[in-house]
Amino acid sequence: MTSLSQSIPCLICHSPLEMRLARGRKNGKPFIMLLCPVDGRHLRAFVNDQEYVRQVLELMEGKL
Repeated sequence: MTSLSQSIPCLICHSPLEMRLARGRKNGKPFIMLLCPVDGRHLRAFVNDQEYVRQVLELMEGKL
């Protein structure tokens, strides 16, 4: 897993992507959304692997 201080650039405008935590509407499971802050149409990606999401949440809790 990469460090939270590293950023992933947008493929279109090269701005650092925002990471948002969200929950599914139907099943309520947490997921991670990567979004271009300049224009959401550039890139929107969803990470639904529950083991990976759990690891990211634990890492973020440790940083707070």
